[in-house]
Amino acid sequence: MLATAACRGSAPALPAARPGGGCLLGRVRISRRRAPTSRRSAVVRCGLLPVDPWAPTMDSQSIASQLFAVSLFPYLGFLYFMTRSKTAPGLTLFGFYFLLAFVGATIPAGIYAKVHYGTSLSNVDLLHGTAESLLTLTNLFIVLGLRGALRKLKDGEESNSEASQDNKEKSSV
Repeated sequence: MLATAACRGSAPALPAARPGGGCLLGRVRISRRRAPTSRRSAVVRCGLLPVDPWAPTMDSQSIASQLFAVSLFPYLGFLYFMTRSKTAPGLTLFGFYFLLAFVGATIPAGIYAKVHYGTSLSNVDLLHGTAESLLTLTNLFIVLGLRGALRKLKDGEESNSEASQDNKEKSSV
């Protein structure tokens, strides 16, 4: 049996979809089935985070904040191995570490925006601009460090080629 209805201007709110139940959103039909006698948990595991797809409070911001918190650990691992390898230019490495300053400043700024202005950080221009300026500095440090390393590499190749030309001239004389 299929539930059918059309969305009209003043239609009553439809109940949220539940396992075994059905509802119609727009013109999409979802069939109704009887719920099994032994009910399983409706929690879906998505990596490390349990997500209940039928929870009324599940929103993209709560998932985003959880992913943000979990993403810190791989980044710290990246910094550890980058520092340990001793191959990254100093200014570039500083830039990657400075990204933690951006994160550290963005979190309290977001909380302040939510508490004092009642909105997200992206809607408070002064706080958002200040936080983004830290991200801009991070990008500048990384790029300038890589540019310096490339210039040093290029200068080293030029000096090696000049030294090899001098040796060839001396040996030919």
